[in-house]
Amino acid sequence: MPSGKTHTRIDLFFLVVIIGIGACFWSPLVEYFGRDEMVEYGTVFVIAYLFGTFLLSPDLDLKASDPLKNWGILRLLWRPYSHIFKHRGLSHTPIVGTLTRVIYIFVVVYALAAMTNAFFDLGWKMSFDDLKDMDFKIAIWALAGLCLPDLFHILADHTLKNAR
Repeated sequence: MPSGKTHTRIDLFFLVVIIGIGACFWSPLVEYFGRDEMVEYGTVFVIAYLFGTFLLSPDLDLKASDPLKNWGILRLLWRPYSHIFKHRGLSHTPIVGTLTRVIYIFVVVYALAAMTNAFFDLGWKMSFDDLKDMDFKIAIWALAGLCLPDLFHILADHTLKNAR
């Protein structure tokens, strides 16, 4: 299997390719989405892609990995995840694996925010009803940015089995 650094290089290579393709088709994309929206969607995609590459990798279910190290002290938040998901199991499934990590971190952050809110009596309104106001186009671009590095990771694992 490729090393963590190899996965990162592959992901960054394909990000450059994707940006290049986007630049080649900039005019039709701007015509379809609008200039401001295309810049916004592109920015969200690139940030999510980089987040997926460096922090939300399928290898978060390992005891030691580059993405886990990138979390610093917060890597402790991923310890339960590594006990729930077996390596190269569900976490290495395109889209579904990404969603497991997104939902996991959402639940962890929500729980920590709720405990902080209750402990310090901050008066934060925490409701899932607020999700109905979310811009779902932005969410789709963000999800695409998170899923593509995972897909490249999984493809690299399958095609470069003896790369180490």
